[in-house]
Amino acid sequence: MIISIVTATFNRADLIRGLYNSLLDQHYNGIEWIVVDDGGTDRTDRVLAEFACRAPFPIRFLRTENRGKGAAVNHGMDLATGDLVCIVDDDDAFLPGVLQKVAQDYASIAEDSSVAGLSYLTLDPQGRIWGRRFPRDRMLSDHYQCRVNGRVWGDKCEFTKGSLLRAKGIRYVTGRAPSGFGADTVFFLKVADSGQTLYINMPVLVKEYQADGISVNWRKKSLDNPELSAQYYAAHLGPKIAPWIRLRYMVAYLAITHFAGKSIDPGALEVPWNRVFLCLAYLPGIWLGTRWKRYRGQGYPVSTRWLRGSLKAS
Repeated sequence: MIISIVTATFNRADLIRGLYNSLLDQHYNGIEWIVVDDGGTDRTDRVLAEFACRAPFPIRFLRTENRGKGAAVNHGMDLATGDLVCIVDDDDAFLPGVLQKVAQDYASIAEDSSVAGLSYLTLDPQGRIWGRRFPRDRMLSDHYQCRVNGRVWGDKCEFTKGSLLRAKGIRYVTGRAPSGFGADTVFFLKVADSGQTLYINMPVLVKEYQADGISVNWRKKSLDNPELSAQYYAAHLGPKIAPWIRLRYMVAYLAITHFAGKSIDPGALEVPWNRVFLCLAYLPGIWLGTRWKRYRGQGYPVSTRWLRGSLKAS
């Protein structure tokens, strides 16, 4: 059973060694590691060549022009041949021996076409769980019900069936700008449209956030690519999203369209109650979009309170 690990990287030749070492600690023969360098200028290519000479598993390295994380991840998924595909950041690290357990869990869903993948917990560097646990261990649900409506926040480690990704061409959405925020969430909502996920309350990955990363700088990243942000907010306006959550996202959707000077997509108003939510969200959305415009001249605030002191300077 092959597990494809897809990693997009940009000028992090020193950080990516931690992920490589954690893959060595798996002692699992079914690993395929695909690394896509998104137009970096450091020595990542030499570091990966060194890894490839010594690794007991295949490493595929591709350098592309700088088009952003989403485009790089898509290149990696195009190359993935595994039964499961997992998108892992270059500053993450797997806990020892967990991929063997993932393979065992996959055996329980391999023949069930209604199940699209597996999802696990992640830890911070101090060993604390990021965000909330799943409501029940080994529950079958999907991203809409478990993660969005259930308010299970915090990064998780997701493994999606490779056969599903190849058959339906599910990929990250991208925009014209290389930056952006929200492509991973839209991706997993698309996966949810194709099947359920088995949610398992077992940590498998350590995530350490960087000062220059997307999670800390999500406001700037989202406003640098309002096209992608609009798709992210619009994805939360569908009928599977709880009404009160849709109202909140309608405010953000109106804000990003006002910020970018774009029109509202009529399709976003076809869902029952969304026209009412548009009326309720209009003034708050315009106010928020106007506030976002001021960031251009005043600087973008960063988001660090949720990091619990785990922010690492790059």
